[in-house]
Amino acid sequence: MKANELDKHVPDDPMWRVAQAVEGSVRTIRKARGKLNPEDCTPGTLEYEVVTMEFLDDCIRSLGGDPDADDDSFGAGAMG
Repeated sequence: MKANELDKHVPDDPMWRVAQAVEGSVRTIRKARGKLNPEDCTPGTLEYEVVTMEFLDDCIRSLGGDPDADDDSFGAGAMG
């Protein structure tokens, strides 16, 4: 599925647009710093897994969170 086709399948939700902005910003900053993004790696490899986890940590940091914190403020099922 092409990127422009994806937009047709996504609800017009403002939070979706925010998530896309965060993702794009993190990708751009990582690239500028010489870091890999998940799409730069072969899926299923250890490198891909490591880079993906680093990418997600950077996304959490960009939202003001601490991915290394022991609390569950960003955990699955958190009821904000």
